[in-house]
Amino acid sequence: MRSLLIPALALTFGCSKPQPPTVTPIQASLTRIDAKGVELRVELAVANPNSVDLSATDINSHIALNKTQDLGTVQLPTSVTLPAGQTAKVVAPVSINWANVGTLALLASSGNPVPYSVDGTLDLGGALLHVGVPFHMEGSISRDHLVDAVLHSVPALPR
Repeated sequence: MRSLLIPALALTFGCSKPQPPTVTPIQASLTRIDAKGVELRVELAVANPNSVDLSATDINSHIALNKTQDLGTVQLPTSVTLPAGQTAKVVAPVSINWANVGTLALLASSGNPVPYSVDGTLDLGGALLHVGVPFHMEGSISRDHLVDAVLHSVPALPR
């Protein structure tokens, strides 16, 4: 019995503790803005410092415009393998519908680009480790894009 205990203890204390992956935002690009909503292409660099592969299983993103307009939260199922000891790029479309087109018109009338922020969590897991790694990104939507979205939200008048 004692001969089995020593190797078991050596394995338990000899292995290194898993390290949490790091998520570095690369960019968030506006891919669509119209009367229905907004869509961003979010790119993340995810570094896996561990000696085992991990799987990215979900991306949860919360989007706000102008620090005052909450567009809501979206969960995107994803399936990406993050190789051990490497950095991988994860790309996800984040799409949210407008709750109020009037807010869009108000923002467009300001004459300035409208800042947006994306706060999210990338869920990563494997056999030994499962964590949610946070990320934050910021950008802006041009006044021209907003005006175009407002104009396309008004139904055509009969002639």
